[in-house]
Amino acid sequence: MAVGRSDSLQELITLMDSVYGETIIGSDINLIKHLFYYLKSENTEFEVEYEERHMPVRVEAVNTDTVSLNVLGFEDQGTRRAKIKFEVINVLYVFEVIINDIKENIVYIRIPTELQSAEMRKHRRVVCDDLFMNFIILFRSFKGGRYISGDNIYAERRFTHLFREIRNDEPNLKLMNLMLTDYITKVSGEYELVIYREGDGNEKLQELLSRDLKSVFVQDCANIESYISKIEHDSIKSYSQWYEEIEREIDEFEAITFFEELRKKESRNFYVSYIISPLTMFDKVIGHLKVYTTAMDKHLISLYDSEYIHEMAEISSYGFTKIAIKGNRFNTLYTNTKILDISISGLRFEIYDEKLYQYLRKHNTIKMYIPIGQRTLVINGEILRYEESIDSYRMGVNYFSSNPDDMKILENYI
Repeated sequence: MAVGRSDSLQELITLMDSVYGETIIGSDINLIKHLFYYLKSENTEFEVEYEERHMPVRVEAVNTDTVSLNVLGFEDQGTRRAKIKFEVINVLYVFEVIINDIKENIVYIRIPTELQSAEMRKHRRVVCDDLFMNFIILFRSFKGGRYISGDNIYAERRFTHLFREIRNDEPNLKLMNLMLTDYITKVSGEYELVIYREGDGNEKLQELLSRDLKSVFVQDCANIESYISKIEHDSIKSYSQWYEEIEREIDEFEAITFFEELRKKESRNFYVSYIISPLTMFDKVIGHLKVYTTAMDKHLISLYDSEYIHEMAEISSYGFTKIAIKGNRFNTLYTNTKILDISISGLRFEIYDEKLYQYLRKHNTIKMYIPIGQRTLVINGEILRYEESIDSYRMGVNYFSSNPDDMKILENYI
């Protein structure tokens, strides 16, 4: 939206007039030039969007009708337009600018002739140079924020104690292991938990599980159809995808032969039925849980049993990831999360791990521990904005609960 001159902008103009005297107040281009003078004098880092890439930028020099920007990692794509976004005295400005010239990381833009978009922030934001925080994810749903609460209710009935443990800010890994053992033995006393390592021969199985995070279920190892027939289910599948790949690449006879050999091998190992459920960390498959019955057990694993094991593995994976985030954020060997700017209503922080970034896009409710002076503020918030840069990931958080005293401390800090 087009805007007029605000009190904040007039305050900036008065301030900068004492430093730079070459512009004449009264036209938008001169007001805008003062903004760039301010960014240069404060050495402020802001953001440029070019060809759907977001890159950090600083003002190198302000000239008569152009500004030279130092854009880290800039690559010329032929387009001569970009969008810049920055904040000055609690006002957010967004400009679409024309690029005049590019020399490596230095990009020369034409100073906009009119104010294009400006929004007064409701609460003052403070840019932070030395403020860090730790955080953990808060429970909303073990499947992520996009799922309805019915998933939680049904799972809590089946796995009451495990569900109660993953709700905690700090799940206990040893206790979870005991619970898993107890739940598994209700289906079968035969099971194995495998964590993948490079070159261990599980590459194809890992790739198959990673496609859709479904569990592989073979109900009858004496019947080849249990291996290759499709299973229409939201969380359970057979080896049908693998079978179809071999059929396409070679032929049907070779595909049948491959799985017949697999069936015979498993029958020689006395397998009667089994379920292989993926174990994930940050939604990436890191291993599997295999629960099986043998000829000595005298029973088959049912579809209901397979759903039971799959859901248990899914809930456990959420707990494992929660423990991993807690461990990484609070381990002194890891760098704390940097806060870029903060206000009384929210903050923006930066991380460098893509797996964590993608996980937080789904599990976006977090508890933040922010050390200010002698106190550590504990504030809960929801991530609402996501920004990808060249070598980092930035997220904007809105607070939704905290201790009243913590808000007073934060207000004094700001």
